[in-house]
Amino acid sequence: MEQVEKLAAAAPPTEPGPDWSHYQQVFSRDEIADCHPRDLQAFVNETPGATNATTASFNRAWKSMGEHEASARSRNTIRYLLYGPPSVPLPDRLTRLILGQGGLGMTGFKEPALTRVLTAMSPDAYLPVSTYGAARGGKREIAKRVYGLTLPEVAKEQFTIGRLVLWSNDLLVDLVQDQFEDLTQAAAFLTTVKLPA
Repeated sequence: MEQVEKLAAAAPPTEPGPDWSHYQQVFSRDEIADCHPRDLQAFVNETPGATNATTASFNRAWKSMGEHEASARSRNTIRYLLYGPPSVPLPDRLTRLILGQGGLGMTGFKEPALTRVLTAMSPDAYLPVSTYGAARGGKREIAKRVYGLTLPEVAKEQFTIGRLVLWSNDLLVDLVQDQFEDLTQAAAFLTTVKLPA
């Protein structure tokens, strides 16, 4: 921890996180049902963290389904993630959307885009790190590389993907937030820091 804190203190300044106010309004409970399809496409394709690798299937599905169906499914995906039903906790809603359980969700609107929705709505609570596990540095890999912590692999029961996404986010936020002005700067540090051998 001391080593990481020293590196964080010496890290060069980075730009603060993006202004998510437009999408906070678009995705609000009152406006999500009627938001414009262009906002949905732009969010998936153009917001920080969007990459060709994570948007291709969404764009193919959008074209195949047509704007009306694709935008309806995208709106419902965001609405289900953020607002309900209250009887289904957020980790379980997130799991269902990532795995496409019960016919929920929009093709291609998976973990990276869902994580960005959470980040956009609560940028002070969510690190903009798109995945739990990824060869190029998901939250699990960051925890191991930076803090020496071995986080669990995804399992069907207790360690579901939704639970691990949220739990690992909270863990990393607790470890690093005091060293940075915002979580975008914290994420930039965590994904690029190289610890001395």
